[in-house]
Formats: sequence, structure tokens, C-alpha cells
Amino acid sequence: MRKIGYLVLSVLIGFCSCQHSTDRTAMHTVMVAHPENSGVKNGGKISLPGVIKEGQTVQVSFKTAGQITHLNVREGDYVKKGQLIATLDAADYRVALDASQAQYTQMKNEVSRIKTLYERNSVSKNEYEKAVAGLDQITADLQAKKNQLQYTNLYSPISGYVQHIDTHDGEFVNTGTSVVTLIDVERMEVEVGLPYNIYQQRNFLTDFIAIFNGKEYSLTRLNIIPKAGSTQQYTMLLALPFDEVLKEASGINVEVRFTASGNNNCLPEMTIPESAIIYDGSQPNVWILRGDSTVTRQPIEIGTVIDGRVKVLQGLEGSETIVKAGVSILHNGEKVRVLQQKSSTNPGGLL
Repeated sequence: MRKIGYLVLSVLIGFCSCQHSTDRTAMHTVMVAHPENSGVKNGGKISLPGVIKEGQTVQVSFKTAGQITHLNVREGDYVKKGQLIATLDAADYRVALDASQAQYTQMKNEVSRIKTLYERNSVSKNEYEKAVAGLDQITADLQAKKNQLQYTNLYSPISGYVQHIDTHDGEFVNTGTSVVTLIDVERMEVEVGLPYNIYQQRNFLTDFIAIFNGKEYSLTRLNIIPKAGSTQQYTMLLALPFDEVLKEASGINVEVRFTASGNNNCLPEMTIPESAIIYDGSQPNVWILRGDSTVTRQPIEIGTVIDGRVKVLQGLEGSETIVKAGVSILHNGEKVRVLQQKSSTNPGGLL
């Protein structure tokens, strides 16, 4: 009986050992990808999306306070430079001007009288100079009252479209309160977002062209804002030439083409899928697929993540095949099976 028991136990151990060995040699199936090189070589042609925008928006306001009596524009109206936009109740300003005018007339006559007496040596030089100074002061006050009356009419400082009405008829507004917001369509621009690798070449970008409605527009570079936005891109502004067609194109997407030239030291930017990253503590790694279908863990240094792709700073040359799915179940030297991805042009696999 004891021998039979040993025999059964040996068989069970052998079975378990075989089962365990089979589990360890089970081949995992993975999906692979290759690093993408998005760098631009010297002399390379670049095409990026851009957005047409107005050169500026202008908030138009009165230079004096008062109650709006007439608002002569509506949202969407096109206004020309110098066109009347709105008026204030000017009654109080006219009264103030009339009073200042009366004081000016009286003081002018008084100075004329004192001047005659001064020439006859009947008054001192000090009295005459005080009278002249008083006239100068009233003259300045009179001009200020005239200006205030003129400021009750609000004229457009530019030609453009009314983007927004900020006040209403009958509303009291203070000096500097926005009445309307205008879009300056005399100077249209194109805004383009530059990835970091292209931003690094900013001093070597030339030959800017915008494609809109099948027509090419030569662009003039205005500025590149030296700070990345929320999308990790740098804003480049380009000036469009004047064209009546472009006046109503604000907000429209266009294609912007330009050239990177003269920079032989620019390094390409390499990105990989974020799903390919596996961490060993805080150290990011990827699995590299070798020619014998085995995988090797490779430490890398990474940068920003944009739209599911990670910028690789160090650790890859760019020609490697990396595992992008199934990374968490692998170990060094393991042999894997590569899942063949379906072709978008042959989805049924019939060809």
C-alpha cells in the first residue's frame, strides 16, 4: 500500500510540474508599433492648420459720462472709420459751455481794459500779469467744455463689424465704459499652433502661405508667443494681405504651408503611444521586440503627452519595434506572438 501511495504521489507531482511548465511557456499575444518621427529636416516643407482671426477687437467708449440717447448700430453691422455710433444727452454740457463762454468773454474784455491802463502806467505790471493768467485759465476751461460737448458723439475709430453691443439706449455710462465691441477687419491674421520641435526652428521658418477657398495668400510673420498654451503648442501670428473676401472669414480654418531652412542642428521629435509605457517605480520603460520574437525591457526618458502620444527624449533610436498593447504581462526575454492588425483597405482579409 505504501508503494502504491508513493506511485500516486509521484504521478501527481509530475502532472503538476508539467502543468506549471506549460503555463510558464504559454506564448502571450501582443500588438506592436513603431516610433513616429515628427521632426522636420533642413529644407523640409511643413503644413499645419491655422485659423483666420481679426487683427484686433476694439472696445469703443465715450470720453465723458452721460445717458445714451441714440445707439445707431446693431450687432453684425459693418461700420466705416469715422461713422457715428452713439450719442449722449448733451443738454448739461451745452449749459456748461455757455457759462464758460460768458466767463471767457467777460474776462477777455477785462484784460483788454487792464492792458490799456497798464500802458498808461495806471496799474502795476503784477496786476496786468494776473489778469492775463486768469484769461489763459478761462480759455483752457472753455476748450475743455467744447471738447466735452464733442465727446457726447461717439465715432468709430476703425472700419469693421460690430461684434457685440455692450450698452443700450437710455443707459447711463461712465467715461471708458464699453459701448460696442468692433472687429477690425482691415487687418486680418492667421493663428497657427507650433509643436515644440518646430518652435525650436522658429528662426529658420520662411515662405508662409495660407490656402483659403483654393486661393493662395502670401503671409507675413508677425510674432511667435514664447510660451506654450494648454495644448503644449506655441502660437504663431501671421498677417494676411488685404482682401475683401477675407473680411467675413474670421474663425475659418485654413491650411498654412511654410519651409524650415538653414538649421542643420535640429533634432527630430520622436513619439510613441502612451499605452506602450510601463513603469518600474518612477522609471518609464518600453518592451522592444527583437528579431527572434523575444522582448527586452528598455528604459527611456519621456516628455509631454499630447493626444495619447508620448514624446521620447532619450532611450530609442526610432527604428525599434515596440509593444503597444499587452505590456503589463510580459517579462524579459519572453517570446511573444504578434497580433496582425487588420488593414483598413482589406478589412475582411480576403486579399
